[in-house]
Amino acid sequence: MHLYEYLSILRRYWFLVLLPPLIAGTVSLALALSRTPAYQSSALALVSRVPLSASTPSPLPDVDERSTWMTTEYILDDLPFVVGSAAFASDVQAALAAEGYQLDAASIRGSLQTEVTHRAVTLRAVAGTPEAASALLRATLATLQSGGLKYWGRSSAGGLHVAVLDPPGPATAVVGRRDMLRDVALRVALALAAGVGLAFLLNAFDDRLRSPRQAEQWLGVRVLGVIPRE
Repeated sequence: MHLYEYLSILRRYWFLVLLPPLIAGTVSLALALSRTPAYQSSALALVSRVPLSASTPSPLPDVDERSTWMTTEYILDDLPFVVGSAAFASDVQAALAAEGYQLDAASIRGSLQTEVTHRAVTLRAVAGTPEAASALLRATLATLQSGGLKYWGRSSAGGLHVAVLDPPGPATAVVGRRDMLRDVALRVALALAAGVGLAFLLNAFDDRLRSPRQAEQWLGVRVLGVIPRE
C-alpha cells in the first residue's frame, strides 16, 4: 500500500481521527485548569539522638557515643511513620495555630512527606498557598525538635537533635504550567493515535471498492477502464 492510500484512508475518516484528540484535549485542559493549586516547600536536615552524656555524665563516653549513633539508625527507620502519625499531626496543628494557620490534622498527615537517605532526612510539605506550605514545614521541624523521643514512647519530650542543612526555601508549585501543557499534549497524542488506529480498523472491515488499484488487488485482473463520476 502506497503512502497516498494511507492518506486517503485518513481523509475518508477524518472525523473519527480528529474527534478523540479534540475530546481528550478539551477534557484534560478543563480538569487541569479546575485543579486546586498546590505548593510544596522542602528542607534537608540531619536527625540524631542527643548523646546521654550531654545531660548525664557518663563514665564511658566512647561507649555512649557508639550507642548514640546506633540508636539514631533505629530512629531514622521509624521517622517516616512518626511524621505520618496522628499524634505528630496533632502537635503540628497546634504549632500552626500559634502562627495563625488553621489546618486540620487529617490534611496535615496527607501533606507531609519524609524521605530518609542514610542519615539525611528530606521533609516536604504541600499546601494550598506558598505561605502555608512554608509555615507547615517550619512547624514540622519545630515539632520534631521539641517533641523528640516522646513519639517513641519515652516519658519526656526532647532527646532529638535536628540540624537543618537546607532551610525551607520559597514554596514552588507542585504542577507548573509547563507540566500541565506537557500532560495535555501527551493525552492528545495518545488520543490521536487511537483515532488513527480506529480509522484503519474501520477501513479493514470496509469491503467496498474505492480505486482501480484496489480492484486489481482483489480480483487479480487488470483494470482496462474506469467510468468517471459525472
